[in-house]
Amino acid sequence: MNKLFTNARSQLILTQPFFGTLCLRLKPVEDETIETGATDGVHLLYNPVWFEKLQPLERIGFLAHEVMHVVLMHIGRRQERQPQKWNVACDYAENYLLKQSNFILPKGALLDDQYNDMSAEEIYNLLPAPPDGWESLPADFGACGGVLDHPETLPNGELPGSVEANLTVAINQAAEAARQAGKLPGGLESVLGDLNDPKVCWKHVLARFLRTNNSSDFSWQKPNRRFIADGLYLPSMYNPVIEEIAVVSDTSGSRTDEELNQDLAEISSIILDVNPNKVHFVEVDTEVQNYTEYTRESLPIKMSMTGRGGTCFSPGIEYINQNYPNVSALVYLTDLGSDDFGEQPSYPVLWITTDKGEVPYGEIIEI
Repeated sequence: MNKLFTNARSQLILTQPFFGTLCLRLKPVEDETIETGATDGVHLLYNPVWFEKLQPLERIGFLAHEVMHVVLMHIGRRQERQPQKWNVACDYAENYLLKQSNFILPKGALLDDQYNDMSAEEIYNLLPAPPDGWESLPADFGACGGVLDHPETLPNGELPGSVEANLTVAINQAAEAARQAGKLPGGLESVLGDLNDPKVCWKHVLARFLRTNNSSDFSWQKPNRRFIADGLYLPSMYNPVIEEIAVVSDTSGSRTDEELNQDLAEISSIILDVNPNKVHFVEVDTEVQNYTEYTRESLPIKMSMTGRGGTCFSPGIEYINQNYPNVSALVYLTDLGSDDFGEQPSYPVLWITTDKGEVPYGEIIEI
């Protein structure tokens, strides 16, 4: 193993045991094909030529930077986001915390006070769209190490529960050891608190919401074939498809096109699983801007991105009430930037929101 790498890691263990303990979990891999370094949560890749040119404290800062990608679970949160832009967002999200912990990062590290205390997802949505040609450039735009997808990442871009649980245990153990030594950086306490807070997977809740509103019952129309051979004509469980559901998207100016498209891609896949006969998709800002009817065959849902004005919820709900009285449920995508909810409809409503807020009726999921 590279002697300079070994020395830097040893110093990290002595001075910052939280980061050093987690760094020991990453398998070092020398790779001269990459510009700087990167981690996928299992390996720590680094270009030895670039690494040797760094100052001693910068080498330690690089190792801490890569460990922080693991601590913040950046290795399993990219989903369908553009890799280079995701790396930039992750660097902005973590470098402020590393600076607070007195690390010296390699020259060119991305730091901007406007992104302090923001998640990588929030920063990603604020960053401009990548220019043409980004896909052919190195993943590390931040000059101090990139982030790669974990090798066990699932097709939907998430970490398996067992992998995330094992990482969480390792992070908590490292944090406790550092606390006992009196060397856990104060700025990390809130981050570790967020890591241990119970998280609700909005996709699971959405699937449960739609299935709950799809009633099942015994029916004589299809006899239970298990008992026909014994001469018994008994009813079987009948699972009818949902006839109609509605999806309303808040197309006000406070929501990005990329954010909307990503949410709708997830919703489309869940709707395919639930299998409704019709999906009424409505785009609304302060008024109804566009309407499209989908069937299973015509999914996924696609946006026309009309509107981009203010936010009102009642116009979309009133439109559904007047035109589609048979809907079984409504899913409303919004940032809750309005208090115009109108009257509670007769069908259940699920609000999927990107910001904190309260609703006078229905169920709410914050993502």
